[in-house]
Amino acid sequence: MYDSTEGFRSVLNEVFEQNSQVLMISLTTPEGLPIVLLSRGESGIEEITDGSITNRYAALVGASTSLGDRTLSTLSQEKVRLIHVQGESRDIAISIAEKVITLVITEPSGSANLLAEKLTNSLKVQM
Repeated sequence: MYDSTEGFRSVLNEVFEQNSQVLMISLTTPEGLPIVLLSRGESGIEEITDGSITNRYAALVGASTSLGDRTLSTLSQEKVRLIHVQGESRDIAISIAEKVITLVITEPSGSANLLAEKLTNSLKVQM
């Protein structure tokens, strides 16, 4: 199912083109395996293929969703669907779906949470 990322690329490229504040998008399986990691660089949008970097982002996503699940289930027995962190220099959103976890990093006030949810919904249709 995740062998070919070509179907995802057009959707991901469109997000980058329409939103100049998007700095990075990472797709991960619910099991924590990296699918694709794209970053806005000086020469445009590029895929990061360094295994250690992609695995670090996959680990960040896995740890965040696990912590979010434990925190939310303690409070109300619900599942985490979105984690949003607004930082001083970056906004990070992690959107969780059944088949894909999407991480979006933007400049401040880049609506990372809205983009992550919209992207996840678009990808769910393709899977």
